[in-house]
Amino acid sequence: MSDIHRYASVALVGLPNSGKSTLLNALVGEKVAAVSQMPQTTRGRILGVVQRGATQLAFLDTPGVHKAEHALNFRMLQHVDTVLADADLILWVVDADGFLGPGEKELAKRLKGAQQPVYLVLNKIDLVSKGRLLEKIVAYKDLLEFREILPVGAKLSQNLEPLWATMERDAPEGEWQFDDETFTDQTERGMAAEFIREKVLRKTKEEVPHGVAVVISRWIEAGHDDFPEDLDPSGLYLEVEILVERPGHRKILLGSGGEMIRDIRQSAQRELKKLLQRPVRLDLHIKVDEGWRDRPDKLDRLGL
Repeated sequence: MSDIHRYASVALVGLPNSGKSTLLNALVGEKVAAVSQMPQTTRGRILGVVQRGATQLAFLDTPGVHKAEHALNFRMLQHVDTVLADADLILWVVDADGFLGPGEKELAKRLKGAQQPVYLVLNKIDLVSKGRLLEKIVAYKDLLEFREILPVGAKLSQNLEPLWATMERDAPEGEWQFDDETFTDQTERGMAAEFIREKVLRKTKEEVPHGVAVVISRWIEAGHDDFPEDLDPSGLYLEVEILVERPGHRKILLGSGGEMIRDIRQSAQRELKKLLQRPVRLDLHIKVDEGWRDRPDKLDRLGL
């Protein structure tokens, strides 16, 4: 390894559904961020650390930039501002299959004041023709002065090498901030809660809006009095509370005869078994807590 170390914190910013979390997972090579087709799946700052030779890159996924309507949304946008202020490099991730609208133009104005280099990452190239991609580049290139414009396909890990090469080239000299075994600073408990919420969003789609939160109330290992006798001793038993804002949302989550919540539980158990490398049993409870997104005390307790 070279004696000269390089380190960069790299902010991933963009509008909802641009594929930032999918790109983060592809770059890290591990699933560290929840992914769904629903906007605003990411609520906080998510770290993914990668070592490439003498260079360490700390990628910071952020909530999609959107119009704030609740206290939760304002906090999400504060996460974006904090990451932008602290980052060494900024990746603006754009859906190459989308269109240049008011949201993108507002974000361009916001990034014009950045002191750091900004890179335009045109994501989802697997969904567009070369001609359409060139049109997209032309449409965006004059919005602000990009250091580079980099087309990628995060879902299929397409064309990531030019992005890697650019980040390694432009990372400033400096000591690594994480040991070489670290790939995220999220706890297993935090990741488990987010992946359960991901399943709720995927299964309910637009029927249940983003007034959903997941709280792991009990994390029970073998040896505890409440550990299920029929569960593998290497396994894990979780009691989980799913918060919704309205009684109607609870009804949707339950589904006919409890079918929806069973489907969510089974899907989440499979996901968590891969994450934690052991059998997981979930006990899900749905609780109505009206207006929780606008209560700072509640957001504090949820860590949002």
